[in-house]
Amino acid sequence: MERHYNSCGNRHCPQCQGAKRERWIIARENDLFDVPHHHVTFTIPSELRDLFYHNQKKCYDLLFKSMWETLRSFAKDPRSRLQADIGVIAILHTWTQQLMYHPHLHCIVPVGGLTADGHWKHKKGKFLFSVKAISQVFRNKLCDGLRQLHVSEELSISLSNKAFYDQLAILRRKQWVVNSKPGFAGRSSVLEYLGRYTHKIAISNYRLLGLENGRVIFSYRDRRAGDIKKVMSLTIDQFIQRFSWHILPKGLIKIRHYGLFSTRVKKEKLALVRKALGQATPKKLDKLSVAEVILQTTGQDIRLCGICQGLLVAVEEIPPARGSPSHRFPVPNSLDHV
Repeated sequence: MERHYNSCGNRHCPQCQGAKRERWIIARENDLFDVPHHHVTFTIPSELRDLFYHNQKKCYDLLFKSMWETLRSFAKDPRSRLQADIGVIAILHTWTQQLMYHPHLHCIVPVGGLTADGHWKHKKGKFLFSVKAISQVFRNKLCDGLRQLHVSEELSISLSNKAFYDQLAILRRKQWVVNSKPGFAGRSSVLEYLGRYTHKIAISNYRLLGLENGRVIFSYRDRRAGDIKKVMSLTIDQFIQRFSWHILPKGLIKIRHYGLFSTRVKKEKLALVRKALGQATPKKLDKLSVAEVILQTTGQDIRLCGICQGLLVAVEEIPPARGSPSHRFPVPNSLDHV
């Protein structure tokens, strides 16, 4: 008799996310269609990180909302030369390679949209929309949203009213970081990207190099130095505290679908898109169990013994035993001192 790892079920566990990721990717194969896609990222300025951390659910929801309202407004604007319904898959990330707090959205956007008369209109040119213009509209929408949350007393802040509004005024004059670039040739390359990043957590197991003298050693890539691989060590408390910054609020949805991919309308809209593009509708898939997902993606049947190939029988399920880290690692007043 042997004990086999089942699942702790936590979405921040690197091992538990593997099957969930593959199941999600299989489902997305039925949603995506073969056109080029752009990769658009929306990043908040460093001045807002403390505010976001101490108001995560409200601010993350606002970040998603501001992104979608910005892209939708450009898709409908006659100056964009598109004037069509677009689709967006948006993924929230909150970390850097050194586990610092850095909220941003990765968005996958088809290069084109569905017109009111049911035709697919491809967006010509190198850029999906003007990056500078997107940045300005996104900045104004998010700042307006923060102001509304403050007026309705939904934000937890340590600043006085004057200091808060002064900071917003400064941020409105600052250039925010929004990037947009063609990143995907078609459906297969989009799925490859999503498979790597949708269910990713702050640090993967392969980056953990060791534990020596009470310090956690891990690798990271220094983007500013030309994507060079480096090594960092932190005390155990520092490492766990940094990791805890990226534990999302309970119930928060980190992958969201908008426009053509929205659950409410996607069945109807995607059928129209495929008809306009002359692409076949994929066969509807049944929901797969974890064992079926692993068998389909790796060829390994975890229901069989690795030695005799006999069917394994579960005789007992041991419930998980874990406690909350919140008492040992309290929420910091600021993210700058660690």
